[in-house]
Amino acid sequence: MDIFPGITSPSTQIPESNVLGDMRREAETNALRIIQAKLEKPENLEKLDQLRTAATQRKRTLDEQLRTAVQSQLESIKTGIAQLQISLDNMKTVERTMRETDDKLQKIAPLQSKLEDLRLEANTYRQLSLAQANLDYIIKTPENVKKADELMGQEKLLQAHQLIMEIENSRNYLLFELHKVQEKDSQPDDIQLVTNYFADYERLVAHLRQLIAFRIARWYDCAISAPEKLVTALRLIEREEQVDRFWMEKKELTEFSPPDRPRQWKKLCFELLRKSVKDRIEGNQLETREEHKYWLTRHLEMCRQIILRDFRIITKTCLRCFPKQYDIVNRFLDYYHNCLKEHLTEICDPKRRSEGDTLTTAEVYTIVTFVRDYQGAECLGHPDLKLDLSQLSPLLEKDILAAVTDVFINERKQKFTEWIPNIISSEVKDWYALKEVELTSEHYYATTMPRMLINMIIETLDMAKQMSDETCQLILGMILQKINEFRDLYVTEINNYAKRYFADRKTFKENFTKQMVANANNCESIPNFVLIVRKKYDRDDLDDLSRSSQQQLDRYENMGKKFERTAEYCCDIILQEIEMDTLKYVKILFTRDWFGSTAKQCCGTIIETTRDYWSSELTHLKKPLLAYLFYTWHKRILAHYLRNLFSRNTPIKFSAPAERRACADQLRRESSQLDKEFKSWDGTSADNATEYHFNILSNIADVLEQTDLDSIVLEIATLAKKYPSLNMDQVTQVLLLRGDLTKQEAKDKADAALSNMPRVNQGILFEIMEIVNQLN
Repeated sequence: MDIFPGITSPSTQIPESNVLGDMRREAETNALRIIQAKLEKPENLEKLDQLRTAATQRKRTLDEQLRTAVQSQLESIKTGIAQLQISLDNMKTVERTMRETDDKLQKIAPLQSKLEDLRLEANTYRQLSLAQANLDYIIKTPENVKKADELMGQEKLLQAHQLIMEIENSRNYLLFELHKVQEKDSQPDDIQLVTNYFADYERLVAHLRQLIAFRIARWYDCAISAPEKLVTALRLIEREEQVDRFWMEKKELTEFSPPDRPRQWKKLCFELLRKSVKDRIEGNQLETREEHKYWLTRHLEMCRQIILRDFRIITKTCLRCFPKQYDIVNRFLDYYHNCLKEHLTEICDPKRRSEGDTLTTAEVYTIVTFVRDYQGAECLGHPDLKLDLSQLSPLLEKDILAAVTDVFINERKQKFTEWIPNIISSEVKDWYALKEVELTSEHYYATTMPRMLINMIIETLDMAKQMSDETCQLILGMILQKINEFRDLYVTEINNYAKRYFADRKTFKENFTKQMVANANNCESIPNFVLIVRKKYDRDDLDDLSRSSQQQLDRYENMGKKFERTAEYCCDIILQEIEMDTLKYVKILFTRDWFGSTAKQCCGTIIETTRDYWSSELTHLKKPLLAYLFYTWHKRILAHYLRNLFSRNTPIKFSAPAERRACADQLRRESSQLDKEFKSWDGTSADNATEYHFNILSNIADVLEQTDLDSIVLEIATLAKKYPSLNMDQVTQVLLLRGDLTKQEAKDKADAALSNMPRVNQGILFEIMEIVNQLN
């Protein structure tokens, strides 16, 4: 059944009965699935009535929604058909009206040629009417031009501008009327006639513009001496801006605009202000590098003074002269900052410099410190100015600043490369020139070398720290590397000096020991100086360093240890000299020349020789080094004793207890004597006294003196406990010295004493035997 008469529903390819049957079957299947799910459990049968009621209610609700949807669709279809019928009627009306209009236009077309003369007369009348209406303005124009010239000559710019505006209004009115005429009939000759007549107006505008530009360009002088002139110029600029806006709006409505609008004098004002700022910054460079060494320092200092002085005027006078919307303080801040940035970039950028024209260290230092202090209290950050500096970009970009800093670092590196050999060369020259070594206030021998080195380091680091903390860290790392190079070169020269001396000790005998003491003291003092440098200049918290605090500490400790070893090496050279002076005595320790009726006073001579050195040169050696020297010397003396004592070819063999007792007494006596003397020389206090090990001789004496062969194993065991590196061969050799034991008996007793005692290579005896191996 069709819903609307005359409208047939579209046919379908599938018969309706088949579709309904499929839908019915699908619905039944779904219903059975739902019922099966809900009645799956036996207890759900009790809810059968409730389920049937809910299903009936849901079916009723769906039927109601379906009927409502069908009814809504039918209403929409009725409305659409009605609108289509209305559109059809309107189209027929439009077609009929267009046909009627076309018929009327065909009848009017011949009238155009008949009314041509009338059109021309109407145009002439319009022009004459326009000229008559503006006759007063046209007549007054020459007079106003003359008055405006006179007023500008008297610097009465406001009155002159008023007359110029009257002339402009007359011209613009005429041009506008001609523009309206042009819309229907083009008359370019009329426009040219008006333009020629008002030619003096353009000259007046150009002159006024020149006077205003002059005042704006000299804003600083005007703000100080005649702020009213600056205010007048700014008032005229604002008036011109209002006229520009008027004609821009007028052009949107009428498509007409005067030929010289917009003038944009406000934009010109800002350009002039920026140019004046640029001239003030660049114009104070009165010198070049060739004319003065510190040209850049003087130039940037002048810039700082000018900026500070100018902003005092800007924040006080200019702030009152310029309109509020100009935001003149921040605008000037932007101009000064960007112009200075461009100027410094031009100075620093290597791409803009000629080949070979590089910045010097002094110039780099000047630039970087200026950049650092630029926003400080001596410049833009002055408390009286109260400027907002938060939006300012860096005065130098990172890449340019890095390039400038690299110049400083490379130059300092080169300087250190030159200075270090020069310092050492000067020092070495004094060695060979037999120059008298100076005493410090603490009565230690020393030279000026450490002070020269540390002064050079501090001077460089002070400059670097003034530039930035990052630069200071980079320079510090370079300096530490150069100090290590210095130490290596210094050691080489000390070696050469010692070789020449020991090759011919008469050459500079009087000065060698003093100089070597001074060298040792120098090396001992340098780590202390470097520690001061570390506390003052080093920072462990900078991300740029890419090393931990422990690594930072290690590099100083390692360098300090190197110089300590160098100082000890100087002490070893001194000991070599002492040993050479006592060589014929230390070599015969624990030999027949040392013991017996014809024995030499070896120990006494060693002590006296050492005392001579101590009383003359070594008393001026710093106490830590003095303690090291005597401790090392005491081990070397013991090494000479033990070398002969433990030797299988020892020249001493005792034949009687009395002889062994005499030797033991001599060992104890010399042990006590050496211990006493050494403790009096090393400069240590009683609370911090150095422990010397001359008692090794006394302990060995106890073994030699022992008369009870059964108790000798106990003596050896006691000796082995004190010296854990004491081995079988050494004990055997000591027992064989007695002369009352065979080799096998000595080995058996040594084995009995050491069998339950593990031996380790450590302790004072092991250290002494290392020296013995070197002597052998």
